[in-house]
Amino acid sequence: MSQHFAKLVCAWGVLCVFGCAQQKVEESAKPFEITLQSGDAPVAGVPVKIIDEPSAVRAIVTLALREDAKNSLPTALDNIFFEDLNPGSGTDVGKTDRNGKVAINRLRAQHFVIARDGQHLWAAPASAARDRKLQLARVDSSGRHALDLLAAQPVVLSALTDAALDLIRHEKPDQARAIARFVGSDTLLTRIDREEGVVLLFEARHAADQKKYDVARQLAARADTLVPNQPETKEFLRKIVVEYGGELRTLAGHKGMVTSVAYSPDSKYVLSGGEDRTLKLWDAASGKEVRTFAGHRGSVTSVAFSPDGRFALSGSSDSTLRLWEVASGRELHATEGLGWKITCVAFSPDGKFVASAADDNQIKLWQLPKVEPVRNFAGHGWRVTSVAFSPDGNLSLSASDDDSVKLWDVAKGQEVRSFRNGLAEVACVAFSPDGRFGLSGGKDKAVKLWNLGNGREIQRFDGHTQPVRGVAFTGDGRFAVSASDDGTIKVWDPNTGKELRTFTGHTAAVTGVAMSPDGHNFATASADGTVKVWQLPRQVWPPIEQVKK
Repeated sequence: MSQHFAKLVCAWGVLCVFGCAQQKVEESAKPFEITLQSGDAPVAGVPVKIIDEPSAVRAIVTLALREDAKNSLPTALDNIFFEDLNPGSGTDVGKTDRNGKVAINRLRAQHFVIARDGQHLWAAPASAARDRKLQLARVDSSGRHALDLLAAQPVVLSALTDAALDLIRHEKPDQARAIARFVGSDTLLTRIDREEGVVLLFEARHAADQKKYDVARQLAARADTLVPNQPETKEFLRKIVVEYGGELRTLAGHKGMVTSVAYSPDSKYVLSGGEDRTLKLWDAASGKEVRTFAGHRGSVTSVAFSPDGRFALSGSSDSTLRLWEVASGRELHATEGLGWKITCVAFSPDGKFVASAADDNQIKLWQLPKVEPVRNFAGHGWRVTSVAFSPDGNLSLSASDDDSVKLWDVAKGQEVRSFRNGLAEVACVAFSPDGRFGLSGGKDKAVKLWNLGNGREIQRFDGHTQPVRGVAFTGDGRFAVSASDDGTIKVWDPNTGKELRTFTGHTAAVTGVAMSPDGHNFATASADGTVKVWQLPRQVWPPIEQVKK
């Protein structure tokens, strides 16, 4: 029992004793006779305790907060409860004789009579005495257990309610609910929810003031779950998401790690691939799974939409590429096993070609619709981890574990320029919408902005604490987004290198990120088995003039 709790009960006890001292108490030279029975049979040799209200409250609270009494009260705990009872000053403790009777010299109105025989518990308020006699039974006339009967007494219930609410104020809602469940009070549980909702909303506002927007949203969402449809909470949640961005929904359905994610060109759908060897198509607005694409014999490592949204492409650890019809989920074409794990796939802007990166240190160009090989891009000295097409389709950008980023002429298959990443493996690359700049992320935990025209590093974004696994530009190129093994997604201003927002919510590494073409949202894949859809902060949205274009 906490110190706060002890103070509360003691203070309550002092008030109770003071109040009771003003009342007329009934004491007589003749003792009260108490009879203990099970059915019609007397129960002999059983200890009986006379306790006051504070003692009852202390023992009940101690019992309710036990881990093994969290959701219900096991009868086995009756003995623990009885042993914890400390008879009040001036009260008697006795034992029943062979006829189940015990004489009590003093019994005041605020007292309770408790007995325990090793198997069962008896309880009754002194007010139930008639003609100086009190019969104790294991259950009352309605069949309630002795402890339920005791906890239902108005003065005890009131003190237990105060104790539960005090625990809420000291941020111990689970313990408060344990007491409420113990007394079986739905009214108290509802009140606890309301009290905790107030505390959570206060903490959410404080978190927002400290720019911990995801924490603020999570706290407010919890408050909204506890007490639905509170205007103040709803307005706070709306403001947090609209102004500062945040998680809109979680797409759950993959079994195991989700490795890749892509947005459809019309922003209506999200495509994901995972270790469960499947691709899944999701409705971005509702979060509902539309269909599953099955056929790979290994983990799906990368997915992409065609520019017209009609087709999907996937690469896998089974060393194949597969082309799918999005509307039906039907597999259209598949390559033979290439002998190497495919790490990344991409569509050309005109939809006529696809590129793949693999563990064989090469990028391969394929022609559609039959996924026929065109040429290889050779030059990396180690596994190629990522590949992307420039907006005009003339160039390709690749990343490798050989600590380099390379720019390629697609038509010739020749290397145009190489960018060294300082002996750190590179995991991901992306083109800016105007094709002039490139983003990369890798094992050095940094995101880097490159001038593709001269090969110079323009900006370095530091802030992640683990390797970066995914990078992307917003649709208008004004901002950059990165995803990391540290479980976070960050939004950056490329001009200043300033971190604008950090999103948290995934419980494991974030393995990929994809921007929605409308510039308002993005999707992430994670090792926690989920895909999440997020809203970008309002300041990142494209200008209205850009949207109209």
